[in-house]
Amino acid sequence: MRPEVYLRIGGFSEEYTGYGGEDTDFAYSAHSAGVDLAWVGGAHAFHQYHPVSSPPVEHLTEILDNARLFHRRWGVWPMRGWLEAFAERGLARWDPQRGWLLAE
Repeated sequence: MRPEVYLRIGGFSEEYTGYGGEDTDFAYSAHSAGVDLAWVGGAHAFHQYHPVSSPPVEHLTEILDNARLFHRRWGVWPMRGWLEAFAERGLARWDPQRGWLLAE
């Protein structure tokens, strides 16, 4: 991506904290700014190493917070697979008025 395109998109939103949603938000922002997105199979990508789990329960609170932020910004819920997996484990719950919340 060229720097001028990145600037046109507005960069990554600084509203997200911790883990989850910021990359999908960036893609939505790019699309909203008229940037064409395409899957390039076989392309090289670099990603900072970190241990992973599925679903990433160590980031539960951050993911719930960031999912609600994403929903406020775009009107759709990101990371649905993780959110539903958290609910199946009794870690999160769906509230029709407030969205995805930490289970009590």
